[in-house]
Amino acid sequence: MTTPTSPDPFGRGLRVDDGDLVLDGGDLAEVSGIANLVQALTLRVLTPLGSDRFDTGYGLDVTRAFTEPNSARMVKELLKLDLIATLGTDPRVSAVGRITFDDDPARLAAGPGAVAEARAARVHRAWRVEADLETVAEVPVTLRVNVEV
Repeated sequence: MTTPTSPDPFGRGLRVDDGDLVLDGGDLAEVSGIANLVQALTLRVLTPLGSDRFDTGYGLDVTRAFTEPNSARMVKELLKLDLIATLGTDPRVSAVGRITFDDDPARLAAGPGAVAEARAARVHRAWRVEADLETVAEVPVTLRVNVEV
């Protein structure tokens, strides 16, 4: 006797690559599980708040971070708050943990390549962000995404 499997708590969706739907043998490719969650959260962070005409509350609001006169440290703190608010709206995320940027000391210790990447990102007003998340299925996830103007 087989037992029914429980539904995937992270759902299914269409696979997106660089903003385009992916075809697999002429059919639309799907994504499920953790990969679906990571894709959905990445798209949410990369979408400017208010730009989705069907859901104007969807997306990341970087207005305060990038339009007010603030130091780089304050911009990062504002971005952290905005990321927590944005990622926390997904019902599959139970908690947003540590958020680090590519120029944080712990990440710079990764080596000389990390230092060069951090310098390039600062020039372009972009940061590589890592957010540690807890999910409703108690599976930890680290989201890695570029946040920029």
